[in-house]
Amino acid sequence: MKRKKEILKAEKVLSMSKSTKKRISIIAKDIKGKELFPEKVDLAKKSLGNLKSLPI
Repeated sequence: MKRKKEILKAEKVLSMSKSTKKRISIIAKDIKGKELFPEKVDLAKKSLGNLKSLPI
C-alpha cells in the first residue's frame, strides 16, 4: 500500500537575498550544539537533582 503524501504549503515566507540566506546559515551552524543559557541549565539540573520523584 502506498501512502498519500500531503503537499505542504508554506505560509508567511520571507523573501531574502542569497547573501542573507548564507549569513543566516553560517550563524545557525555556529549556534548549533552550543548551550545558550548555561547558568539556567545548571540551575535546572540542581533543582531537578533534589527531587526524588515528580508529583503528577
